[in-house]
Amino acid sequence: MTKFTNNLICLRGNLSHRKRMSGQGMSNIPNGAFLDVGRISKLHGELAVILKHWQENNPLGFKPLIDVHYTKIVSKSNRISNIFDYGKISSNDAVRGARFNSPADPKHIITYCLDEDCVKTALEKIENCKNIISQKYNGRVGCNDINELSKGSSRFNSFSKSAFAEIVKDLFYIEKFELPNTGMPDTINKQKLVSIYDTGISYDELCKKIDFKSEAIARFDDLTFLLTPDQYSKLVKKARFLISMDVEDLNKYENDRSPIRLSGGSMAIPEPQNEPIIGVIDTQFSNDVYFSDWVKYENRLDEAMMDDGDSYKDYRHGTIVSSLIVDGASLNPEFDDGCGRFRVRHFGVAKEGVNSSLSIIKEIRQIVLSNKDIKVWNLSLGSEAEIELNKISPEAAVLDELQFENDVIFVVSGTNNSDNGKEYPRIGSPADSLNSVVVNSAAFDGKPAKYSRKGPVLCFFHKPDVSAYGGDSFDGIKVCCPGNSFEKVRGTSFAAPWITRKLAYLIYIMKLPREVAKALIIDSAANWKFNEQNRDLLGFGLVPVRIDEVLKSREDEIRFFIYGEAKDYDTYAYNIPIPKSKGKYPFASRSTFCYFPKCSRKQGVDYTDTELSFHFGRLGDDDKIKPISGDRQGVDKVREDDARDLYRKWDNVKFTCEKASRSAPKKAYGNREWGISVKVNERLGKGSGQGIHFGAVITLKEVSGKNRYDEFIRLCRAEHNWDVQVCDIDSMLENYVLAEEEVEFES
Repeated sequence: MTKFTNNLICLRGNLSHRKRMSGQGMSNIPNGAFLDVGRISKLHGELAVILKHWQENNPLGFKPLIDVHYTKIVSKSNRISNIFDYGKISSNDAVRGARFNSPADPKHIITYCLDEDCVKTALEKIENCKNIISQKYNGRVGCNDINELSKGSSRFNSFSKSAFAEIVKDLFYIEKFELPNTGMPDTINKQKLVSIYDTGISYDELCKKIDFKSEAIARFDDLTFLLTPDQYSKLVKKARFLISMDVEDLNKYENDRSPIRLSGGSMAIPEPQNEPIIGVIDTQFSNDVYFSDWVKYENRLDEAMMDDGDSYKDYRHGTIVSSLIVDGASLNPEFDDGCGRFRVRHFGVAKEGVNSSLSIIKEIRQIVLSNKDIKVWNLSLGSEAEIELNKISPEAAVLDELQFENDVIFVVSGTNNSDNGKEYPRIGSPADSLNSVVVNSAAFDGKPAKYSRKGPVLCFFHKPDVSAYGGDSFDGIKVCCPGNSFEKVRGTSFAAPWITRKLAYLIYIMKLPREVAKALIIDSAANWKFNEQNRDLLGFGLVPVRIDEVLKSREDEIRFFIYGEAKDYDTYAYNIPIPKSKGKYPFASRSTFCYFPKCSRKQGVDYTDTELSFHFGRLGDDDKIKPISGDRQGVDKVREDDARDLYRKWDNVKFTCEKASRSAPKKAYGNREWGISVKVNERLGKGSGQGIHFGAVITLKEVSGKNRYDEFIRLCRAEHNWDVQVCDIDSMLENYVLAEEEVEFES
């Protein structure tokens, strides 16, 4: 049996910061590429037709909405940067949505909201650009022409050289202009949760324009409403083009699958002391269970959803989930994680079956903001409906916002497949939340459970994150039900609590930042054997049962973490002293990097506002990091689709692993050490990435099997002045107990 003997190491201090180097030069198109006047004329004609449509078919006076189809997945720098600039408003400020045209050959389609005068100015810019290319470049301008232009001193009458180059670049990456798709149904017979494009008008103005009059519109914010069939039909009739997303409000939440009733038996539990508190948001909780003293319960169910009488099934799911959070290890000794017991603050927001998404969204926000002492939340509710490929669900968006703005983390179940005719459908909301840890269920043989649903989210972001045992057709997870009865159940709802317990242990007991805790969970699941085969079903893999295997490493491994804040463009440390043997580094490496970015629903598939890239590796002769990922972003030009697929650009989780079984000792470059670098890339340029925290977990495996753990600690302390803290489980648990003890003073 493999021994996990080496404790996790925390390295503090020695992080430096620097600004981005200026002077990136004039905009240009790729080498060997050309833009001709024929293509420009086509684009000019399409935009002119769209402007005419808005002038003739917009009696309510909304700002024009325009879809720009790009020629590929475009980077931030290759989005329109000049054509739609108008006054103090930049082209980026005009973005109202982004999607891909198809999963097979994805290309960006970005929706812009513009003033009519801005569209007219854009047409003038395009026409002037066409004239310059016709007169000065014989109808076709190329990359070399722009390069020559940047060296000379010539100007154009219409605009500057740099503006001309920007417009050429803008037009080069545009395939066509179109009106937004308005393929919405004219009539419906159910309530709809509707999101509209932000056209700059207030909620009150919108009601006047749509003629909602004094009708009460249930809304989450100024862009998300709960509409009756009549209200929805009125919106479609008057301003169909405003609708960016609509989903049925009444989400159905499924209970556990094929429970097995257990006869007899009883459980005992001591009185709670000062154990950590986990927040549970679920269906109702029944107090007639053996662990009820460990749960503080609050009914937050919307009055409109309350039945005349209490129903057993409305209490069942929530009670089961809390039984696992409180006492899962005692109920299931074979899955004893070593985390002990937890107290629960349980909030009942839903019932079995049909619920209002809008009500649940509002309650979740209020609950989290009024219980700020709780850092870890379990949400094992999930919609039966599949997520949309190009849009984030309102529920997920709220979770992502709460986690960006508050020091909390959500664990969300990956939702179950209730459609026997469809194998592995897409996950349901809120399992599309990017910042949350989304958990799927693995069968006891480690393979995806038959009832699993799969990612990705927004055609790109991998979900679920990890998996845990949630029961299968052969056996289930033992739980406590209302009435103090016991059953074995299966479902992702009962896999998620195992990860919630571990995160709570890492954050409350071990005092680790949530970024590091999340990285440790993912790193322990991926380990050295991660492969992509079941990525969309199992995430990074099955998390080990024991918390020791999350926190500790094997005898021939060194695992350490660095927690930091991105205060500038580049946050770095170039003095990590990895032990050498015979002048080389005898290690294979892996790293897991996590952060919680600000997200914008209106950006669609470009959902994350901030990207933190992470490089870890040896310093070469040029004093630059040779990253173990091979990532050349920031050094060489990398295609956007390659940057996303290969290096997970814009993803908030980055995992890189060398093949430990094939690794040989690595060359050392003189006296240079190893380093890390975290670079901030802003999609919208609004500074949301400044001050964002990150956690990097790095594991080194000695290729010859030697234990160099103590040597690494000595080098860090003695030669490079790192503040080294060893995360010893026993010591941290003892410190937690002492810190939480109530002291009575003699009078």
